[in-house]
Amino acid sequence: MMMNRIIHGDCLEVLPKLPRAKMIFADPPDNLGMKYNGFEDRWPSDASYIKWLADVTDAGCKRSCVFWLSYYWKWDFALKGRLYAENVDHWRDIKPYVWWFTFGQHREADNGSCFRPLLRFSVPSTKWQADAIREPSARQREYDDSRADPRGRVPGDVWDGVWKESRVCGTFKEKRKWHLNQHPEALLERIVKFSAKPGDLVIDLFGGTFTTARVCQRLGIDCISIEISESYCRKGAEELGVEVEVL
Repeated sequence: MMMNRIIHGDCLEVLPKLPRAKMIFADPPDNLGMKYNGFEDRWPSDASYIKWLADVTDAGCKRSCVFWLSYYWKWDFALKGRLYAENVDHWRDIKPYVWWFTFGQHREADNGSCFRPLLRFSVPSTKWQADAIREPSARQREYDDSRADPRGRVPGDVWDGVWKESRVCGTFKEKRKWHLNQHPEALLERIVKFSAKPGDLVIDLFGGTFTTARVCQRLGIDCISIEISESYCRKGAEELGVEVEVL
């Protein structure tokens, strides 16, 4: 029987008390002053935020085989500069991704933002579940080319959200209206399927709307979600049919 747990608390305090995971996912607050229920994401300075983001990354890498970080593009250079300057051994296998989405920010006088960076950290021995995320190739979709692999193609590192991985808008059926931000289930499903399989443990450091938990529940993969907002914990626990824990 699969495990699905929600733990109320600060991820940096809770994570050391949990078993080592196959995969950890983190979509932390972006330091943009968003007024979340029970938490306001405004750090005293940009430098203090980048240090905290690096601490989250460090903790996630130490407690997993694969760590995924979703973050705001504004912090890209500062975060990568700090991570590479630290030169920590468990950061040696780093792969950047771009999640490009529809329904992005629209601006009349300049280009709006339609992407979010992802960083993947992994140990060298990681075995990826590549077949689980194959998709029809251009040869199959557009040219009916007999040379196309009938299994489809393993997607590259720019994830095109024209349809499945669109940004979640307020009118979407999967939107949890009690939360300000939400990643699409299709995006998390690709990440989880690629990184883990039934019998593995996935941890989400910032439970939020508990998208990772719902995806893992559907895939039969154990999941532990950590969330600092008591209100969000109660909402997620009610939906998932579990009790909120405090360690």
